[in-house]
Amino acid sequence: VVWVCCAPFSILAQQQEETVPSIYLMKDGLPTEGVNCARQDSLGFIWLGTYSGLVKFDGYRYTNYRNNPESSNSLSSNLVHSLVEDGMGRLWIGHSNGVDLFDPRTEKFYLHWPDSGDHKNAFTARLRKRKDGRIWICTYNGVYVADPKTLNIEKFSQHSSHTYDIAETSDGSVVTAS
Repeated sequence: VVWVCCAPFSILAQQQEETVPSIYLMKDGLPTEGVNCARQDSLGFIWLGTYSGLVKFDGYRYTNYRNNPESSNSLSSNLVHSLVEDGMGRLWIGHSNGVDLFDPRTEKFYLHWPDSGDHKNAFTARLRKRKDGRIWICTYNGVYVADPKTLNIEKFSQHSSHTYDIAETSDGSVVTAS
């Protein structure tokens, strides 16, 4: 597996000197397992959701975050499927056991959802940011809506079956993929 990082063309056009892409390999900390999703946050960090956890790339090195059953400050599952940044700069992490909330500034994990019960039905396939700033959570058990301000998560009653993705149309209606 090879990860190539290079500057966007707009930056290259503004610079007079040539930028050479950097190649990052597994020996540099790149995960050996597959990458399911990638996202750049508002601070410029690149986040990868992989089969073996969450990975942060700061432009120089990788930091790996994995499940540690003995710590409440870790991922609930290493099988990360989806990442969304909320308006407060926190990462919502969708994985095979539900959703975790991570604050990159403090490196603390919050809100392990669901906090009890049947994790099999909480398998989170996709997270999407809604137009109002709340978070869509698409699971094997239907669609939920999370409020980043209150951390309250409620079932979206209109969709109660396996939902893999969701989108809001310009007229405000919702389209799902099951």
